[in-house]
Amino acid sequence: MAETTPVAEELPRLNDSLFIPCLQRDYCWSQQQVEMLWDSLLRGLPLGSILVWDRAVNEREDPAYKFIRHYVDERGYSHEEEVRRYSKRLPGFPDSYTLILDGQQRLTSFYIGLYGSYTTRIHGAWKKNASSYNRRHLYLDLLSGEEGDNHDRELVYEFDFRKSGGLNSAGDRYWLRVGSLLEAGSGLTEDAFLDESQFVEQVEGELPSSLSDTERSDAIDTAEQLWWGVNQRNAILYERTLANEKTARELFIRRNKGGIELSGVDILLALLTGYWETVEEEGTPTDAKNEIERFTERLSGNERLSEEGFTFGKRFTLRTLLLLSGETPSFRRDGRYDGELLTEAEDIFRDEEFEEAVVNAFELAADLGFHDAALSSKTVVTPVIQFLYESDYDTSGENEKIHYWLATTVLNSIFGDIGSQQVLETARQHIWESDGDEFPAVDILEELSGRGAPTQLDEGRLDQLLDEIGYQSGSRRNVLLTHLYRGERRAGHAEYEVDHIFPRKKLGDRDYLENHGVEPEQVEWHKDHRDHIANLQLLSSEGENQSKSDRDFSDWLERVEEGEVKSLSGTNEYFETHLIPQDEAKHEYPQFESFLTGESGRKRFMKHVLKETLPLSSSA
Repeated sequence: MAETTPVAEELPRLNDSLFIPCLQRDYCWSQQQVEMLWDSLLRGLPLGSILVWDRAVNEREDPAYKFIRHYVDERGYSHEEEVRRYSKRLPGFPDSYTLILDGQQRLTSFYIGLYGSYTTRIHGAWKKNASSYNRRHLYLDLLSGEEGDNHDRELVYEFDFRKSGGLNSAGDRYWLRVGSLLEAGSGLTEDAFLDESQFVEQVEGELPSSLSDTERSDAIDTAEQLWWGVNQRNAILYERTLANEKTARELFIRRNKGGIELSGVDILLALLTGYWETVEEEGTPTDAKNEIERFTERLSGNERLSEEGFTFGKRFTLRTLLLLSGETPSFRRDGRYDGELLTEAEDIFRDEEFEEAVVNAFELAADLGFHDAALSSKTVVTPVIQFLYESDYDTSGENEKIHYWLATTVLNSIFGDIGSQQVLETARQHIWESDGDEFPAVDILEELSGRGAPTQLDEGRLDQLLDEIGYQSGSRRNVLLTHLYRGERRAGHAEYEVDHIFPRKKLGDRDYLENHGVEPEQVEWHKDHRDHIANLQLLSSEGENQSKSDRDFSDWLERVEEGEVKSLSGTNEYFETHLIPQDEAKHEYPQFESFLTGESGRKRFMKHVLKETLPLSSSA
């Protein structure tokens, strides 16, 4: 049966007898969402129902969390102990308690607004400096509240997170801290709320004398509305359930499809927190959510990996753990995972060799020419992580099989066309069956053949790729260009720009081409092939690319020869670095086709180099 209570009656239960189950996602509402909720409270608008889960204490084993009082919306914040990004895990349960299955975001928002604070980082400020953060409390403008007013963000009652209150300099707003509803210095108990007469008298005594009688009257009316909204309005509509664990999880998933939809990652994190039962030395239970967050921050902060553009999140970490534990490496919204395998995932996560395998795998990938922009997804590296974690493989050698795996899967879009789950499961099985001496790339790819994507990388396939991959080909383009420059220049990296040799815009301009001697019947070919990979080069971001701009190729070569392009001593160096045909006739628009695909065209030069730098199947 549904019940209704005022906010003032419900909030004292938070962290006393009402807690958050491990199923729940972390708090994630913005300041604006909190302000809109409080506006709805005072206006009498529906707030939605809340679902609570009653269970006997001796029936529970899963962990629970406290509601956040002082929230910060920044990962890795560590400047004030009481200010938190994530809820704190309970070491145990009180004798009588309830868990919130749906409504955590709203209750936490009321809690923060009345009794807590909300901290944000100043835009662009250095996150490691304490001075980079604004810790603010919720205030209400007592001069707001009329339906006809044109208030910011369409709020009738204008709430705002601020450092201080009082009358603003323009004299048209008076900010009252929402926490003034509580007796100064008290905790959050039912007795801490001021009665209406005390509250109104307190507000009247603080209003400045400069306000007109009308403004004072309006301010008191708004203050009374705030008191009514918190103390008398039956705003919290909640339902109770005595469901068992399985049913409660199903209810939780269904109910949370309404607001910010619960993701498969959220569900898995919640379950891991329940299954990971390790207790730290000081006796505090571990917290999978926070530990995985710290793990991803540590990886993302690795100097070498960050230089290569790699950043890491929960999704990648969780999928890798699922793969290594033997679970299906995908996220299930129904929450149906094998509990024993989730426990196995904890053992892997706590093994220091797991993090070492992740770092080594990505460093190796970067050494082989696969920085972040040259990977279709970090998931491509996940089988390599498994292989390094489960074997004593020495990465100081040629690593031809791993190179072949990375190049073949990215260039052939194997993960995208076949599907990550099928590729990962196939790879996992072959890695389990291998002797650990060599990465079983060929065996994995042979089993995947015929399932929607080419699974080989040989000279014939390279021919196809050189015509198939162009300017818009993302990571595939970046792999070919990075290998073309033997890793000395990296496509997609901030230091280099992927540039058209013959300017793209002019190759699509019929009048311009015909005026420069291109036969009318050849114009369409020029346009269709302007993004061909043989018309692409890597120029340094600072000098070369700015100089090239949209210049005709022949004109730009004159600037190179005259020493006007930074970092280039002349055309001979340029031709050698970028594998450019030196025949001057090929540098003009009428010879564009010959420049790209002729007998001595750039595609032929590119293929010759790529046959050496890519791990084609004859050498894999």
